[in-house]
Amino acid sequence: MKQTLLVIFLAFSSFALFGQSNSELSGVTPPVKISVYPNPATNYISINKDENIRDIAIFNLVGKKLKTFQEVEKDEHYDVSDLPNGMYLVQVIDDNKKIVTTQRISKR
Repeated sequence: MKQTLLVIFLAFSSFALFGQSNSELSGVTPPVKISVYPNPATNYISINKDENIRDIAIFNLVGKKLKTFQEVEKDEHYDVSDLPNGMYLVQVIDDNKKIVTTQRISKR
């Protein structure tokens, strides 16, 4: 009985999803991938998107903030040459001071 109900539920779910027209599904926008590059970094990092991006903050793995870059722009170089080699967390912050993404980078 449980297997029969599961099969009916899955069939109904598939029909409900794929039975919709493309115009009904077009309201869903995929998230935009923001990346910090190059990884591993040597002298600088950059970001691939600047819409609504305000700041970049770099933390060590203990959580101590080491650097902050304000008024971030796409494809600009942000100097990390003074950081020792190791792993870091880079937070990308938007205009509303919300964290958009946190990415791990390696500094060599």
